[in-house]
Amino acid sequence: AGQLASWWPCALLTPAAVAITLRARESGSSLARAVLVHALGAMMFVCVGGALMGTLESLLPWAPPHGGLLAAATRGVLRYLGADLLLYCLVAAATEAVANAWESRRRGIAAAIYAGQLAEARLHVLSAQLQPHFLFNTLHAISALIWEDPARADRLLARLSEMLRLTLRSNTRVETTLAEEVALLRRYAEIQEARYGDRLRVEFDVEPAVRAAMVPRLILQPLVENAIRHGITRRITPGRVDVRAWEGEGRLHLAVSDDGVGLRRGGQMREGVGLSITRARLQQLYGSEQRVDLSPAPTGGAVCALSIPLRLAEPATP
Repeated sequence: AGQLASWWPCALLTPAAVAITLRARESGSSLARAVLVHALGAMMFVCVGGALMGTLESLLPWAPPHGGLLAAATRGVLRYLGADLLLYCLVAAATEAVANAWESRRRGIAAAIYAGQLAEARLHVLSAQLQPHFLFNTLHAISALIWEDPARADRLLARLSEMLRLTLRSNTRVETTLAEEVALLRRYAEIQEARYGDRLRVEFDVEPAVRAAMVPRLILQPLVENAIRHGITRRITPGRVDVRAWEGEGRLHLAVSDDGVGLRRGGQMREGVGLSITRARLQQLYGSEQRVDLSPAPTGGAVCALSIPLRLAEPATP
């Protein structure tokens, strides 16, 4: 409970830091106005976050006498001043980076539309929608560990750095090889396994023959995220997510299954933003040649299966 009291207030204030950063970007080209917005935002973040943490800690049954809530809140502000300011700067920097990447992508898409590349531009729009969603969810997972286990949070930030490097290395490509997609997904799985500890295990079973198959970039990550969020986190006992890839009848088959709580009563789809965008991307890229199925798993839980035409990457020319 003490650890919860330490990080929950800042986790709740993180969206406010994101909103303040976006507001600072809207303040025009004046650097002074942007600095003023951030200064006021950081002051609010530090004071409110520290006061809430100090107050919550003083209300714990084993807390020493605190001399009143005002005194406890003041001590909280002073105690967490440096850490809260650092957290605000990290959130602001990450938000600024994502916003800049989004703006750059938006301009590139507009140029592609004017050049007549409408179909490809639509695919980039869908990818651009997914990447900020993906990054913010990962940052949220890390923020939940900053106060509980700083060393582990530092390791997860390193994994996130590797993920961003892999993601941005081929940022203009619509497709990538399955091997590269799985490499990125393993980093994401490591972050989630570290976050949930013994409650989560992610296993991979990829046929060697399909490692060179071409797939849309970031096509598997939202499926794994969906399985963890809607399946594993809702069960009390430890859970498992399996990622499989194989070839059959000239097609590439991908499946992400979990042994979680299963689909909702009545078979309703548990689709979030990521899975909805995945459907739209596959429809845009493959038309009627693709298939997405979300169904109950034979052993409990759910399985999301994709089927697309099998196309191997061309060998690199010497």
